[in-house]
Amino acid sequence: MLDKDPALRAHYAKLALKRLRAYPEGKGAEIRERIAAGNLAIIREASSLTWLPAGVMIEVCDAILGVLGEAAAREFWTDLMRDSYDHGLLKPLTVLAQFSLGRSGASRLLRTAPRAWALSTRACGGIEFTGEDGADAHGMRLRGVDLIPEILHSKGFICVFYGACRAMLDVFKSRGEIRVLEHNNPGSERPQLAFEILFASE
Repeated sequence: MLDKDPALRAHYAKLALKRLRAYPEGKGAEIRERIAAGNLAIIREASSLTWLPAGVMIEVCDAILGVLGEAAAREFWTDLMRDSYDHGLLKPLTVLAQFSLGRSGASRLLRTAPRAWALSTRACGGIEFTGEDGADAHGMRLRGVDLIPEILHSKGFICVFYGACRAMLDVFKSRGEIRVLEHNNPGSERPQLAFEILFASE
């Protein structure tokens, strides 16, 4: 795989497959059946830091959504990402947020989201935080920047974004509502969907 090819760390796909082994009502097996055997083998044989083609991860995400539905898929990724912030790949960012001063815990962790995305992806586009100190709830947003179409058009991957943000709130026991907004971006050279996640107080 070339360095410029869109890719994600195998960490999250490996964790997802591990969790699915214990998923009730046979749904874990049903999800695995929707993933190509070759891709399952690639995930199992990879180390956590190995780069996987973006399409492999997207297939996992879409299979989870297809079997569980949106609400349960969001919950699945929230649980997985919470563990990653607590003691997984993203633990260093949680520690960094805990020692940053002058902001709420969730707000501090939210500001690390672009770095977390950069650590976990390659050539997939970026994530940016928008909002200023003292901004109201609607001023705190994460926005996709030139995310690849494969990600933007995957409803399963949008559940990952939701889960990652909900986990940020949960880690610091913060209250809030997460809304995912999708809209066209006709001003870009490559018209595509964009997304924003708003943290609004309840």
